[in-house]
Amino acid sequence: MDRLDAMRLFIRVADTGSFSKAAADLEIGQPTVSRRIQDLEAQLGAELFLRTTRALSLTESGAKFYDRARSILEAFEAAEAEVRGLENETYGQLRISVPHSLSRVVIAPALASFMRRYPDLSLDVMSDDSYTDIVQEGVDLAFRLGELADSSLMAKRIALSPRKLWASPIYIAQQKDVSRPGELSPEDALHLRQQTGAAVWEMTHKESGEVETLRAAGRFRASSGDVLIQGAQDALGYILAPDWLVCEKVREGQLARLLPEWETAELPLHVVWSGGKLKGKAKLLADHIGEAMKAKELREPEAA
Repeated sequence: MDRLDAMRLFIRVADTGSFSKAAADLEIGQPTVSRRIQDLEAQLGAELFLRTTRALSLTESGAKFYDRARSILEAFEAAEAEVRGLENETYGQLRISVPHSLSRVVIAPALASFMRRYPDLSLDVMSDDSYTDIVQEGVDLAFRLGELADSSLMAKRIALSPRKLWASPIYIAQQKDVSRPGELSPEDALHLRQQTGAAVWEMTHKESGEVETLRAAGRFRASSGDVLIQGAQDALGYILAPDWLVCEKVREGQLARLLPEWETAELPLHVVWSGGKLKGKAKLLADHIGEAMKAKELREPEAA
């Protein structure tokens, strides 16, 4: 095994946190992975992993070697791509992961034109609102909404979506005396499931610049944006959502703006990948979806 292959194997083990998962990804036996890591450690004269019965983690030497090895591989791959002309490869398979609501409204409509433009590409789309481990699932590119947690993954923001408060006309009529976010019932906030605590929405008045914080501690939570939209449509409460998510219901008259003079921070859309430079078919798709998002945001939803 040459040094570059050894680095690739080491990085795969570090990213997956498991000899067995790395072996499965690389389609080799676990004993082979363990032996090759031991050979690498012997060659370097340093222990790279802390091995316990429960977990596998990098030592201080391992963490330093990880950063160096990733940089070396990225530089090698960039040079290789330049020589081979792979920077704009338009063939092969691309596996992507995307939240279901975003897939239905934005991604899926944009994929047809992308595949017509690049007929030698095939797509494997994982549409799921739950968190996907892109390393373990072999995902080339993931689209994720909101702020990202710290990780070793690479990420690039490709769009920002303005968010607004929306509710059914029936619910809005019931709130005729409400003029500011602080007067809304926090229990009526329909929001995405979070691991800890309530969602916090910071609202700003468009003219005065006054800021109010709304804690979304509602009785109704869901992991799907479509489920939240249905709840708002049924007058269970209000949602904070980008235009592209609710445009169909707004046109149908099922939803309308609540407190239209108040706004909040834009919702970022990131593309996430497991390492190296974003290039080739993955970059082509990321750019294509970014343009599709811009087109969506240019069209304000119109009520019926």
